[in-house]
Formats: sequence, C-alpha cells, structure tokens
Amino acid sequence: MIRKFQLALLSILTSCILFSMPVFAQKNLTLVSSMSFSPQSVAGCWHYTDTANNTYALLGTSDGISIVDITNHANPSFLFQLPGVNSLWHEVKVQGDFAYAVSEGTDTAGIKNGVQIIDLRYLPDSAPNKFYQGDGAILNMLTRAHSITTAGEYIYINGHDIASLGRGVLICNISDPWNPVYVGAVTQNYCHDSYVRGDTIYTSDIYAGQFSVYDITNRSNPVLLATQQTPLLFNHNTWLNDAGDVLFTTDERNNAPLAAYDISDLSNITLLDTYFTTLYPSSEVHNVRVLNDYLINPSYGSQLTIVDANRPSNLVEVAYYPTASYLVWDADPYLPSGAILATETNPGTMYIFEPTYVRACYLEGTVRDSFTNLPISGAMVRIINSNLIKYSDGFGGYKTGQADSGTYDIEFSALGYFTKTYSGVQLSNGNLTQLDALLVPDHTRVSELSRNFRISPNPTNDKITVQSELSEIHEIKLSDSFGRIVKQSRMYNEKSGSITIRLDDLSSGVYFCTILSRHGSFVSPIVKY
Repeated sequence: MIRKFQLALLSILTSCILFSMPVFAQKNLTLVSSMSFSPQSVAGCWHYTDTANNTYALLGTSDGISIVDITNHANPSFLFQLPGVNSLWHEVKVQGDFAYAVSEGTDTAGIKNGVQIIDLRYLPDSAPNKFYQGDGAILNMLTRAHSITTAGEYIYINGHDIASLGRGVLICNISDPWNPVYVGAVTQNYCHDSYVRGDTIYTSDIYAGQFSVYDITNRSNPVLLATQQTPLLFNHNTWLNDAGDVLFTTDERNNAPLAAYDISDLSNITLLDTYFTTLYPSSEVHNVRVLNDYLINPSYGSQLTIVDANRPSNLVEVAYYPTASYLVWDADPYLPSGAILATETNPGTMYIFEPTYVRACYLEGTVRDSFTNLPISGAMVRIINSNLIKYSDGFGGYKTGQADSGTYDIEFSALGYFTKTYSGVQLSNGNLTQLDALLVPDHTRVSELSRNFRISPNPTNDKITVQSELSEIHEIKLSDSFGRIVKQSRMYNEKSGSITIRLDDLSSGVYFCTILSRHGSFVSPIVKY
C-alpha cells in the first residue's frame, strides 16, 4: 500500500529498466484482448453476467467505475464510466445484481464518499447508483475505505475511516441490496482486505503484520479465534483453498513471498510453503485468488502468474505473462467462460487472458549423507536448465516441480559435500516423482566456505548486512526462537554477494539467520537489542 505512493515515478523508472531487459515469452496464458484507459490508472476489477449471458467488466479506474461489455472477449466495448472521487484506489465487488465500490479518495463536496452501490440490472443501457455513507450507529460517518468484500447477504467494508471502530471491518446486511444496514464491526486492527467463507472472516491486518481469523456467526459480535504473522509482516490479502484448510497470503513488500498456511487447527497454524514469481522474484504478488486449487496472482513487476496449489506444501508456477511497466493490480478468474480479467495500474489497462491450467510435475524426496544416512538441511536442489531452485528443510526433505513434462537433470549441492547430478529424471504433469539423493562428504572446503559468510553488525538494533565473497547468496531466512520464519528474502541477481535486511519491526531477542547459497546453508544467531 505504502509503495503505491511512488507509483508514477517508479513506473517511469521501471519502464526504462525494462527496455534493457530481455523480453520473456508467456507460458500457458494467452492475451485475448486489452483496452487502454490512459491517462487514468486502473485498480480493482470484477465481472457481472446478466440473465441473457452477457458479461461485463467493472473496473476501478481513477475517476470512477468504468463498465465494459466483454461478452465478446476478443472485442470488448466500453459502455460508460460512473463518476467517483479521483484516486488511485478504487476497489469493486459484485454480489447478485449489484456492485459495491469503495475508494481511498474523498470528495470535498461529500457527495461521492462512502460505498458506491451500483444497480446492474439495467445494463448495457444504464447503471443507477448512489453512495452509502452509513446508517444507524454509523450514520453519515463513512467517508472512505480501502477495499470491500461481498459474501451472501453481507458486505464487509475494509480499512474504513471510522477511528472509533478501529478502521477494521464494517459489516452491513444487504438483504435489501440498495439499502445496506450496519450490523457490527471487527475493531481490533486496521484491516487492509478480508476474505469471508460461511461464518468465518479472515482479515489482513497489514500494519500488525498478520492475518486474523474471526467467528462471525453473530455478525454484531465477531469473536477472535486466531492470529498468525506472515513472512514479511505486511499482510496484504488472503484467500482460502477449495477445501477450506489452507490459507494463502501475500505481503506487500519487496522480496516477499506468497505463503501457504495449514489452518485446519487454528491452535497450531503451520507454514507449508512459500512462492516467489519466476521472472521477477523480488516483485511480490499483490493479490491472490484461488480457483480449483490454482492460485491466480496479479503481481508487481507487471506480471500475472498461475501457481498449482494442488499440493499446498509444494507450490509450483505453471503459467505467467509479463505485461507493462509496474503492477498488475487485480485479477478475476471467475468469468463464466473461464477467461481471466486483469488490470494494469499504470498505464491503466484492462486485459482478458485465456489460461491453460495444467497440473505441475511434482518432484520430492530427501537429501542424506551417503556415509551416515543422516539428513542434510539447506541442500540446494536445482532442476537444470530452469530457474527453479529449492532447498531441503531441517529433516533433509525437499519439494519442487516443473510446469512442463519431460526428462530433466537434477543437481544437488550442499556445504561440505560434493555436488551430485541425477540425469534423465522423468517428470510428468499431475504426477509425483520421488527422488532421494545421497551426497558424499567433502571436508576440505567446509571451514573455507563457513568463513566466507559475514553478518554485521551483530548485535544490532535496526538492520543486518549479509556478505559473501566466494559463494553467491540465493536466499536469507530469519527465524525466531520457536523456529517461525519472520523474515525471508530471495536474491534475484545471483552476481550480488550481499543483502541488507531491516529489523526495525522486530522485537528485541535472539534470532537465527539461515543463509542459503550455491554451496549449501549456513546458520548464525543474531542478537536484536
């Protein structure tokens, strides 16, 4: 959220950089059509299908909600724009025959503030609309909000501006969709976005660095069930898998991964896996959506990606499309046709993609010492001729995969061991290949490589810098005393031998810094005072 304030400048800079970068081809995503709204930016998007099976895109353009007839995906037709406040932030969702839109902007005349309610039944000719600014206990108090969630007979207004209610979530009944009725609120933290299924709401408490889970059976009195910090402590949005036992999260920070959490037991929420985009791994996923256990990811770095999450502890990218210059803000993969509607912030663009959903080729196994048979943690696993690099966990286990079936060479390397390559490994879509690796110890380089890594300052108050001269750093993980990952950063330029990690948002204590490199892992305690 904070980074968007530099949108215009960063867009120009990123455009300049892209001219000097190689052009990447797309995989399993075909661009059907696009529509420019420049000089307006475009933020949120959703769709509406009428009784005649005509489909419309609702787009959060910077001067209001734009409506486009996308029944013919190859030839979209702009209909009109409903006026709103001028703002980069315009989010919109559809429930039944009505759309609900919010913005961070404010209208000094007070007319276009609050939640814009749009009656879609008269499309393509018109869309009667009005603004709801609160009723009952919040009468005329609602001016702006960051995002909106719709589910069943309720709307959930996230990141509103009513300070007395914590700027969390306002819950309104829309049994009468034209006239919302305020019924309750989540007040514990500012909420950037939320996801609702049944009688449970998952809030993205971005400034608290966590997601929270509430029982909202009684929507006038939400009950907190659990909280969980996310990898880079800046949770932007969440979405559930189809079974409802895995929650996927995004953090809006550079080098932040998308994360998958097992939430089947709320008293023991467990991190299953993390995912970085392949083309621009330093550029984080902005919003995650889930369809049939695929993750649809509009992302920074101007890219849309699809991840197979059928095995949530082994997230594998299976599709990508690089777009323009800065940020694919939103995506709606729920169109009746199966197409994906997406938006580019600047220059403001609407895209329609045809996806090819494929299950990944899964590769999993363990890495062990050939003499002792003990597991090797931090061993690097690389599918040769691809950008895929993973590391074994504390029990020697690893999980990785590939979008395309075929025969591959798999390389294993670890600090203090000779590198070993297994040739001719057959991988096939939708199937798990088990490959256990045995590495032979090489004691001659252990001390040399261990001395290669330097972490300074230590102890520290605000940041650490990790340096290496002999071994390229691939990834840094910072864990607390309970083994929970509190920081995670991946190096996308392997020629760089140093990386700085800010610790300002961490409390005082002892942490453990794990450095994952070309030759294996190295662990060092860090004291934060």
